[in-house]
Amino acid sequence: MNPYLKRIRWRLLWISFACLTLALGSFALNQWVYAGSDDQCSWVVEKGKIVIREILPDGVAEEAGLLEGDELVKIQGRAYEPTLEGTLKAQRYINGKPEGSILIYTVKRQGRQILLPVRLVKPLDWVQLALLANGILAWAVGLLVVLSAPERKSSRHFFYLAATALLMSGAAISGNPPTVMLVLVTLMAGVASALLPPLWIHFFLRFPYPSEWRKHRRLLQSVYGTFALLALVQMMVRFWAIAGDGVLKTVAGTPPDGLLKLALTAFGFVATPLYITAALTGLGFFISGAFKAPERLRKALLPSLIVTAAICLDLLAWTVLQAKYGHSLLFRRQIFIFMLPAPLIPISFAYAIFRHGLFDVQKVLLRWVSYMAILALTVAAYLGGLAWAFSHLSAIPPGWAGALIGILALPLGWALRRLLRGIRRRFRRDFSSTRDIALSAIREPRKRFSEESLLKSLRRALGEAFQPHLLEILPVEDRSILLPAAEASDREDRRVYFPPQPLRIPPGLLRLARENRELVLGLGSEEADWIRDQGGMLRAHVDALEAQLLLLILAGDTPHSVVLLGGKYAELNYGREDRELLREVALAAGQVLETAVMHQRLVAQERLSQELETARRIQEGLVTSQVPPIPGFHVALRLEPALETGGDLLFVKRRPSGTWLAAVGDVCGKGLAAALYMAQATALLEQAAQTENQKLEEILCSLDLTLRQLLGHRGFLTLILLEWDEAGNYRLARAGHPGALVLEEPSGERPREVAPHGRGLGLRPAGPGDWQVIEGVLPPKGWMVLYSDGLSEAMNREGELYGLDRLSSQLRRLWGTGSPRAACEAVFHDVAAFDTQNRDDRTLFILGREA
Repeated sequence: MNPYLKRIRWRLLWISFACLTLALGSFALNQWVYAGSDDQCSWVVEKGKIVIREILPDGVAEEAGLLEGDELVKIQGRAYEPTLEGTLKAQRYINGKPEGSILIYTVKRQGRQILLPVRLVKPLDWVQLALLANGILAWAVGLLVVLSAPERKSSRHFFYLAATALLMSGAAISGNPPTVMLVLVTLMAGVASALLPPLWIHFFLRFPYPSEWRKHRRLLQSVYGTFALLALVQMMVRFWAIAGDGVLKTVAGTPPDGLLKLALTAFGFVATPLYITAALTGLGFFISGAFKAPERLRKALLPSLIVTAAICLDLLAWTVLQAKYGHSLLFRRQIFIFMLPAPLIPISFAYAIFRHGLFDVQKVLLRWVSYMAILALTVAAYLGGLAWAFSHLSAIPPGWAGALIGILALPLGWALRRLLRGIRRRFRRDFSSTRDIALSAIREPRKRFSEESLLKSLRRALGEAFQPHLLEILPVEDRSILLPAAEASDREDRRVYFPPQPLRIPPGLLRLARENRELVLGLGSEEADWIRDQGGMLRAHVDALEAQLLLLILAGDTPHSVVLLGGKYAELNYGREDRELLREVALAAGQVLETAVMHQRLVAQERLSQELETARRIQEGLVTSQVPPIPGFHVALRLEPALETGGDLLFVKRRPSGTWLAAVGDVCGKGLAAALYMAQATALLEQAAQTENQKLEEILCSLDLTLRQLLGHRGFLTLILLEWDEAGNYRLARAGHPGALVLEEPSGERPREVAPHGRGLGLRPAGPGDWQVIEGVLPPKGWMVLYSDGLSEAMNREGELYGLDRLSSQLRRLWGTGSPRAACEAVFHDVAAFDTQNRDDRTLFILGREA
């Protein structure tokens, strides 16, 4: 055969396989796997209510007692928002229920709420069934045509048109399919919508009479390009709807508005007329070509022409009625009536082809029927000859008897082969018993939540089933396994030692394992070029181990372990059945391992969550969250950790002398470790605050000495201490912490920063602290602000810091309100809106003196 024609036939094979698989798979998934249950009534949102608009006659909704105009309040105790999105959620909830489920509908009728049980049904989608029948018939006829004359462009166009119609029949969705199927069906619909109209026009440009327009390449390119662009826009809109859970939403979560809404509306008006124009254009070329064709061809195509015109008018009527009555549930359920005549198009073409010999289809059918007939006659002759020979053996001459015996040796050899295979099967164990032994490790329920127990049991089961001389279960780390040590002899009979070394699994093999579940890999030199690519020593190491198979076990899509298998009992190689069994074992083990891994993660996560919750409660008990009323002052404070626990310190306490002591600090790091150091520092401050007449510099010195023993080599604490009395006199000391901000009259000035020098606490090596204490008086209406660097060093997406200037201006603006508490909340709200990383704990303390 011509290589070009051979390539065409292979192309036809793959196109046929792809279209049949997608169409039949989509139909099966829609009708049986993801078929949605139905209550046989429709709803509409009116005046902020979900109202039952229409009920199918003799349907389950009518049997339940639902009436048109009833307000739908709840379904199975669930209330839904009276919006389009709410009705879609309710519909998805109904679709997800199994057939025969009874849901309790709460409806409001004449001011009273009524509970009505509705039994759900799953009706057959007659529209998709009619389209599928039409597509399969068209594809079968097109395949016969193109196989009979693959060199003719018209026959190939006819096949492509039929294959696209078959693909279009599967581009439908019903029920609650997963997102993957929604995307796949959208792609199918896009490809079919882009190809079907231009192929319809292009085919009738060539058949039944070649038109001059078929030579205008730019015209054909514009037609194909227009519908490709149209299909692309449709796919984008459908993907947009899929991303919005069935509803078109903008980034802000609102429906399209303005120019976008106008563009979508205009696109909706343009798409349907374009498809109608394509259908009528193809029909027009068909009619004009039929009248230009010879008399014989015109008579042959007359039935097809009439049927095609009638169905085009039928679809046009459906389009018009759809625009007028598309909201009607009864009309939507009867649409299949318009689709029932669709299979008549391929049937009419098949009649014309067979009746008038438009293509050499009869030769194709005759050739295949001849193949089958010859095969059947050969088998019948062989059996008949054996029967005749056994009944007339005594009357046959010796020469013919010898020939007959030779012929009879064939079934004898077959019987001998069967006997040998039976003996061999008994020697190598019965396959079913081997399968039971190999899968026994996975069927034990107590192994399902322990990785170690499951792998041990799997090792024992595989060893009992196959008795391999090598059986190693190795963990996969960073897409590599560590081969065990091995010894082998070289050509000079010297012992060669191979230390453990990593074997990397290529990404291509992992992708095949994830996508195609190719989990059994041969390790022989002819099967595993990927090992040789990693070096000759690695290839020699695998040969020294005498490993034949690598069994890859995936926990979900993540490589978890591999099983290295050497030669099995009394045999050298693993057969096809053995590999299929090992693949089944790997799949089952992967599923169970995924469960075990998830179980251990959940247990560890739950344990960690409990520990963090306990630490958080302890830390909240240590942090000062409320301060008793202080005469003449207003106090606002807030601490917000970046994680469940944090390293910021916030402490306010009344001293025995009657003064008040406040502290804001920051332990290096964050999380649980920082929280523990913060708890220790808080306890030390608590002890120091109760000590009579202990000065601030003495408190800092004591803390520095103690924390240096408690913290690690790199740990330290920054702290700022504020002590004040009822007259507004204050003393301020700082140990490496950001300075305090003082806000006072006049209001136009920037807050004054008070930053006495001093070294951080707990730093190594030890050195003089040199902690300075600044004294002053907080005037009436004045504020003293202590904060941590989590506020000033907050960072946005552009990498810009919140900064001290922004914090100062924000405090100056809020100082005029006279409310430290409101200012504290406003600052935290502004920083939270600015920060996109939440990298550090945040603490703020504001002391305000009354006027």
